[in-house]
Amino acid sequence: MLEADPLPGHDEGTATVRTKRSERGTALVEFALVLPFLAMLVFGTVDLARAYQLENRLKNAAREGGRLAQIAPQQVVPDASTACGTDPDNITYAATHEESGASNGFIVSVKNMTSSTAVTGCTNPRTLAGGTRIQVKVSKQFNVLTPFISNIVGSPLTVNGTQEVVVQGS
Repeated sequence: MLEADPLPGHDEGTATVRTKRSERGTALVEFALVLPFLAMLVFGTVDLARAYQLENRLKNAAREGGRLAQIAPQQVVPDASTACGTDPDNITYAATHEESGASNGFIVSVKNMTSSTAVTGCTNPRTLAGGTRIQVKVSKQFNVLTPFISNIVGSPLTVNGTQEVVVQGS
């Protein structure tokens, strides 16, 4: 097998050094072009994980409020005008205190699905008949941190957790 002679006037070592030097600049330019997309992908994934975690927390809070609505429907959501918001025996308190200290900003709404009316008031509790369907909805605002993603989907977003139960009893 015959090896080809290098071109006259060209040294193999010089061509290799020149190629490596030009490739170094090319790699830097390619990295600069790819970096914004890579950063958007990473930070978008972090935002998605944060939203998913918040949704799970809201679902757990709604489940806890639904549990109390199912077994003790007379403990309804407090009115804003009354001072019973700290009473541990109401649906709002049960939903917002499902996990310790992490429920800041949770908004709880309870709806009678059978009659399509909101359930409110704790100073004059209403006993709901057995078989009544109750929906507990917990929501919170979610701020998207990735600038490009927030321009596409909007920020803040409202994330909800919902639980529907049937009142037990006669």
